[in-house]
Amino acid sequence: MKSIHTGSMHYNEENSYGQTAVINCYKSGVYKGSLYFYKDSASVPTSSKTGSGYLYLRFNEARVQNMVETLRQEKPLYIGFNDSNLWGWLSTSNEPIGEEET
Repeated sequence: MKSIHTGSMHYNEENSYGQTAVINCYKSGVYKGSLYFYKDSASVPTSSKTGSGYLYLRFNEARVQNMVETLRQEKPLYIGFNDSNLWGWLSTSNEPIGEEET
């Protein structure tokens, strides 16, 4: 799980990768990963983590406004990735998604 403090966002016409919006995530000016958004009618590629630990999380375009609102309203924020099922998320908690309290 990576804590993030700031993000930059850009909308674009559908690019050659099929992305319609990108939010780049940073902590103290250091890049941590990106949230990529794809047309709702398109097949969304699987989220991934690079060997350097950067997270590339991918979502349908319909989720972009909720993500932007979360980035504006909530602090602290975290991005995470589950290596076993290739599932990524944006969260207001540093506890991994799906963890149960004991």
